[in-house]
Amino acid sequence: MGKFKEAELAGIGKKYIFSLSSGDEIVVVVHATGKREIHIMDKVKDEPAFTVVLTDEEAKQMAFVIGGVDFQPVPTEKIDFIAKGVALEWIRVKPGSPIAGKTIGENQIRKKTGVTVVAILRGENLIASPGPEEIILENDSLLLVGKIESIKNFLEYCKEYSLK
Repeated sequence: MGKFKEAELAGIGKKYIFSLSSGDEIVVVVHATGKREIHIMDKVKDEPAFTVVLTDEEAKQMAFVIGGVDFQPVPTEKIDFIAKGVALEWIRVKPGSPIAGKTIGENQIRKKTGVTVVAILRGENLIASPGPEEIILENDSLLLVGKIESIKNFLEYCKEYSLK
């Protein structure tokens, strides 16, 4: 579990420092005006590697998402118990992925990984129950069903680690 510190910034607002268990550090500055700055700190230098500025409203929307108000992911242990290890997962096909440009059948997805592609979201178009002749394109989002281990096998097979 990470560590958390806060400090007053005279005339500005408050600063919150989150030292994560991964070794990363995130600094959030909340201005008296409501503006928020989120800084992802460089591990080597003592300066931000990346900064995002949010309005008060944007920060509140993000807090709902991060805090799990709108959606609570089900822990793997509960999925295993509730659905006997079967899970549904959306996976986006990144540009350059080795599965892009080939059909579901050519990729032998079920045979090689154990998952089934139950839908493809291509832009605004949903392809439900795609057949083996359906070509997978870059930036498609695939809805997979299978055991959790099979979904991990799929991620390794297509070298695609970006969920959703």
